[in-house]
Amino acid sequence: MKKSARITPEAEKEICETIKRMAYLSKNGKVTMTDIAKEVGFSRPALYKNDAISALYKEINESQNLKQHNSKTIEKLEAELAKAKNKIERLETTLAEYDLKYVRWLYNATNANITIEQLNAPMPESIKTGARKSGKR
Repeated sequence: MKKSARITPEAEKEICETIKRMAYLSKNGKVTMTDIAKEVGFSRPALYKNDAISALYKEINESQNLKQHNSKTIEKLEAELAKAKNKIERLETTLAEYDLKYVRWLYNATNANITIEQLNAPMPESIKTGARKSGKR
């Protein structure tokens, strides 16, 4: 593109297309105003002064920041989800083990002629607690 004194509407269109092409071809989707200035032959201040060019430049770079931020957030949430799934699986296994233990204890208690009322009776106080309550400490 030839350098002229001012950015004409035709040059503006070409520069905008160049910015889009450069963003598409870059690794991370970002472009710098320095790279654009080298490519199109206008100075950075002249490009910044043009409303359409500077708006497109900001839009492209902000959208790429948002995409990168969203991908990091998604990765973080996926890691948390995997961690939560592992915890749920571990807790479900523990609960299943407790269910089996309860059934086994209930069976053994019934064989030993222990009633449900005896199993549900409150625990007696310890000697230490009884001494504290009576004030003999």
